[in-house]
Amino acid sequence: MPEPFAKYVVGYADPLSVCAGASLDVFVSCETPGPFAASLVRIVSADARPRGTGYRDVAVVAEFAGSYDGAPQATTPGSYAELATLPRFAALTFACKFYPTLLEAAPQTVVHGGNVSVEVDVDGVVVRVGEQSIVAPVELRENRWHRLVVSIGTRLVVHVDRAARAQTEPAYEYESQTDVRGLATAGVWELARRATGQAHFNGRLEAVRLYDRALDAGSALVDLDAAHPTHAGLFAAWDFALDVESSRITDVSGNGRHGTLHQTPTRAVRGALWRGDVFNWREDPRQYAAIHFHDDDLTDAGWRPSFRWRVPDDLPSGVYAVKLDCRGSEDHVVFFVRPAPHHRRARVAYLASTATYLAYANQQLGFLNGVFVERIVPRDYNDAFLFKHREYGASLYDCHRDGSGVHYSSRLRPILNLKPKCLPWAFSADANLTAWLERIGEPFDVVTDEDLHRDGVAALEPYAVVVTGAHPEYHSTRMLDGLTDWLATGGRLMYMGGNGFYWRIAYSPENPAIIEVRRAEDGTRAWIAEPGEYYHSFTGEYGGLWRRLGRPPNALAGIGFAAQGFDGGTYYRFTAAASDPRVAFIVDGIDLGRPFGKHGTQGGGAAGEEIDRFDASLGSPPHALVIAKSEDHRPGMLRVKEEFLMTRPLGNDPDVRADMTFFETVAGGAVFSTGSISYAGALSTNDYSNDVARLTGNVLRRFVDPTPFEYPTYTEST
Repeated sequence: MPEPFAKYVVGYADPLSVCAGASLDVFVSCETPGPFAASLVRIVSADARPRGTGYRDVAVVAEFAGSYDGAPQATTPGSYAELATLPRFAALTFACKFYPTLLEAAPQTVVHGGNVSVEVDVDGVVVRVGEQSIVAPVELRENRWHRLVVSIGTRLVVHVDRAARAQTEPAYEYESQTDVRGLATAGVWELARRATGQAHFNGRLEAVRLYDRALDAGSALVDLDAAHPTHAGLFAAWDFALDVESSRITDVSGNGRHGTLHQTPTRAVRGALWRGDVFNWREDPRQYAAIHFHDDDLTDAGWRPSFRWRVPDDLPSGVYAVKLDCRGSEDHVVFFVRPAPHHRRARVAYLASTATYLAYANQQLGFLNGVFVERIVPRDYNDAFLFKHREYGASLYDCHRDGSGVHYSSRLRPILNLKPKCLPWAFSADANLTAWLERIGEPFDVVTDEDLHRDGVAALEPYAVVVTGAHPEYHSTRMLDGLTDWLATGGRLMYMGGNGFYWRIAYSPENPAIIEVRRAEDGTRAWIAEPGEYYHSFTGEYGGLWRRLGRPPNALAGIGFAAQGFDGGTYYRFTAAASDPRVAFIVDGIDLGRPFGKHGTQGGGAAGEEIDRFDASLGSPPHALVIAKSEDHRPGMLRVKEEFLMTRPLGNDPDVRADMTFFETVAGGAVFSTGSISYAGALSTNDYSNDVARLTGNVLRRFVDPTPFEYPTYTEST
């Protein structure tokens, strides 16, 4: 890469949200061995573009600051299963069902242990025993289930057939013509890889069996199709229909040889027995007794901590980063600090959209395959570094090499777009809001999505006002319940973005660093879940849009996703409702006869990128006031696809607009919503002296005022 894109150091932190007084682990990798410097900064504004809000941080004294010895830390993607440790066998039979999704010339390992491996490639099944390598030249097919039996005694026998209820093709059997010598089975056995980073399998496995003797194929096949295999010599039988929510794979042989999954292969997927009559894996787990492995799965980089820091009890809540410097290049390891339990809370909580950050983590969709624009060169040094280090894993918008969608994302890895000085999207765009809060002198604490999921409404109870980021798109059930319950107690919500509360996600019950999405049925999305795979593996909940799940964002925030377009922003114009006395505090000092928001760092206007609209049929409260609407969107701003039953020409679509809304709640609280991702980028124009900043400041000042809002006794036409 050209020198301006040189980057020699990268890191991540665990946890992403840390309580003052607790410890933070910082993981650092340098491209070559050598020293790196570490220091602490508080991020104020993250947009470093020449026409952006401007980058600003504040140096903070920290005991960890100083120089460290750095070295490269390897990241090895690829999911696999660690099975049992086998003793030495004189003979062996391995059986399973397998579903290859990316057959290539290079072999991919189905199982490996001792000096034995069973692999598949475009030429068939390859069995290796010590130095011997035997190819059974069977024709395998991608995206089809096969049954496999490999029996190793004095001779090797391989049986393969299609795992279908009606066999339309003959079975294939191969028997070696030379003796098999030197079988050594002792040691740990694994599925879906030969060794660390080697010959990973892309596809699904099911009904894995091991026997301590050489069985004939017929006997093994009977056991392979049995829910409870009982053949003599059965050493272990793993049933992937059990413990789907976890990383555990359960041995049902009665021998207790349970296994462990690594790097989160996809569970709750259709197996060989799926018939199309069941769509929830919990209703008939036997139809979902498969696991989908990928050679590019990654949910834990597995680095060694470079240092551990105990966050001081009195460190104020905020957005921080460990600043790393190596050979003149830098990295910012972002993390969030929430107040210590005994610390006095601010009136305002900034809700950091960490679930959305994970959903977009290391997104490659936009610049590697030209989905949005043709771009084959990196935009900045973080892009360039991700080009070079694809092993850091993909986002929930990307696909695996075999074409299946990425279902899981994790914070236990370097995330190249969860940093300041990046494209103003997600974290960098959200920092426009924290910069504004600091500029107006409003103290605030930080609560993250992960905190809200873990603690529910208790995470928000201390606060009078919650300010969201510009794009709070991904929410678990517990997160949405927490916000809803908090509003019911009189909370005041400032929804400062667009396309919020859109997708349901699930957090891993074992590891809160990992989230899952199932892109079901509808919505604006880069891939769609396979039929029958719409239910989350972590929770069993049906996935997809909250709108499709009966909890549209309109019911929470008054508005919901209406359109998206990335060819520039525009402005708002006040409606007649802006003259209602209920919103006089919002428009105080602003000329209602003029459009506002004709400026901003994101597309040149306050209304743009992704925008939300009032819709009573989707639950927008009837007493809500639409005080302003956007106008004059460019041709690229298109209505979201979930609003169509059939396609039709729209021309100048009146429903492509951002609606700024306000409504009161019965508990004395209120909700203000901007309806635009670009809105936060308009706050800093003219050194924060502008119509958008004034209007937003008016809202915040009234929202922190403890005087209850009066719920209207009439409905107002919008």
